[in-house]
Amino acid sequence: MNRIHKRKIRRYILAVVMLILSGYISIFIKDSIDAKNPEVSLPIISVTTGYNVITNVPRAGYEWSYTTKTVKSPFVSSIDVPLIVYEVLPDMPILIEFSTQAKNITLYESKATEPEVYNEKRYGMTTPVEEGEYIYKVVAQFEQGTIVHYFALNVKQNHTIA
Repeated sequence: MNRIHKRKIRRYILAVVMLILSGYISIFIKDSIDAKNPEVSLPIISVTTGYNVITNVPRAGYEWSYTTKTVKSPFVSSIDVPLIVYEVLPDMPILIEFSTQAKNITLYESKATEPEVYNEKRYGMTTPVEEGEYIYKVVAQFEQGTIVHYFALNVKQNHTIA
């Protein structure tokens, strides 16, 4: 090989190494920015019950690992979280989705009269048949950590539009 070909090969190798290095630096910078403001970078939850889509589901704590560090927020109870109560019909399916794929989602149900006594429900459950207010706790586990959310439903037999 002559000298010109060796220089071209070196330049190509150097360019590939610089591209790979710039990719890692970009990921490191994004991760550092996300770790400083995790509220913006955490997955967003959406809850659907029948025809109701609940997008304002308050977060009640998280533990999230970034490349450089782990960020924790204290986990609070449903009493400490401002909940909006949504009216739904009995025996309607409850579907929980996140903007990022979760490894595991556990749903807990409690009557509003007993807000700290939760019964574990299966994912994909339905609203209760019995009328009343219910509080739900969603514990979602991801590759990077765990997030807890709460929402409240008021089950009514006669769903009226006001």
